[in-house]
Amino acid sequence: MARVTARAAARRAPRRVRATGTAAVLSAVGLIALSGPAAALGAQVVAARATTAPAPVAVAPAAPASAPAVSAPAPPAPVVPAPATAGLTVSVPRPGPIDVVPPYVPRGAAPELEPRPDTPCSGYSRPRQIWPGVVPGPGTATVSWQADASADVRGYRVQAVSQRLVGGTQPAPPVQLAPQPAGCEPVTVTFAGLEPGSAYVFWLEEEIEDAYSLRWVQAGRSTPVVIG
Repeated sequence: MARVTARAAARRAPRRVRATGTAAVLSAVGLIALSGPAAALGAQVVAARATTAPAPVAVAPAAPASAPAVSAPAPPAPVVPAPATAGLTVSVPRPGPIDVVPPYVPRGAAPELEPRPDTPCSGYSRPRQIWPGVVPGPGTATVSWQADASADVRGYRVQAVSQRLVGGTQPAPPVQLAPQPAGCEPVTVTFAGLEPGSAYVFWLEEEIEDAYSLRWVQAGRSTPVVIG
């Protein structure tokens, strides 16, 4: 029995060695076969990555900031009138007919006019304007005018106002008074002590009596006169 067993073991040992050697050879061949496609596949992956790599992007320089746009002011909102209260009506004024009278159409009544009396004292206008005459002399001046025939005139006052100004307060002008004559007569006053070579303006006033009092009313003035 022992010999049979040893022989059987001897027969089986070479088969195991052969099987083990065959497996090793097959493993080596497989590794070689697998190593070839893996190297080619790696080369393809590297080439694909090289071709599909993104190109560098060029960055454009930043544009300068533009000035802020100025917008036009918005138009004012329309004013909406408040709704009228129920039952309350506000009347709107409407232009009515206008009576226009052409300038060439006579209208109204002509006033009744009284003819002017043919006297030299009634020739003054209203309001009264009397222009006195002045005759200069050596340091003197004679002023004359026609009396006013109005019933409310009580007298006259004449002032000789010098046209030469002095420093400080101006001196009071010389004054001459004349009463109202009984009729239509010329009135004359004379000034003495005037400054030779100076110009004077003679102001004429009337003393008027009304329902309340007496008052002075300016009636006229002369042109500037140079005293001789």
